[in-house]
Amino acid sequence: MSQLIIGLVIYALCTCLAHAEILRGKVVKIADGDTLTLLDRSKQQHKVRLIGIDAPERKQPFGTVSRQNLADLVFGKEIAVEWHKQDRYQRVLGKVLLNGQDVNLEQIKAGLAWHYTQYDKDLRLADKRLYAEAQKAASLKGIGLWSDPAPVAPWDFRHNKPAPSVAVEECEIRLPGFQYKIDPVICGIYRNALKSASTLPGFMELVRLAIRPGSNEAN
Repeated sequence: MSQLIIGLVIYALCTCLAHAEILRGKVVKIADGDTLTLLDRSKQQHKVRLIGIDAPERKQPFGTVSRQNLADLVFGKEIAVEWHKQDRYQRVLGKVLLNGQDVNLEQIKAGLAWHYTQYDKDLRLADKRLYAEAQKAASLKGIGLWSDPAPVAPWDFRHNKPAPSVAVEECEIRLPGFQYKIDPVICGIYRNALKSASTLPGFMELVRLAIRPGSNEAN
């Protein structure tokens, strides 16, 4: 039974790859961080939508930066596009390759596009994993759009959905006769550090670092 399943998987993969087409040409226009126009050798233009990613819209934060990053990568250069189909706008849906480099993936690595899981069905499983890992890494590093504390995904922006609310927790240290307020951004950091401050000098040093100018007041 297991051999049959493995055989079917291999057959499906080979069938998928057999139907993949390669479009080659020069990039002559960049619409945004996930859409470009390619001019093939017969001088025909093709609008290409980078599959498996979704870049910020032009009116979103990092929309212009994402577009510029894609332009820096491929504008005026010869590329290859692995594709299977077009969308309802007649755009070629594909993976853009520049000298073998996956440009779709590079946009995610730069923190300038999301891994668009809703529309990655035509990607190889290996690519899906790479895209997911790249997004996680960019998010953890806080680069590009991930430097925003509450980035709005393009698909939510297009439907006018608000950004997810971020709870702001106030933090303070109370001692007899004193009250110290700590910046919410670093509250968690100092809370964890205070747990490990076993000596009074260490404790007071952390308090000194946490105090805002003019924020301490006697009760």
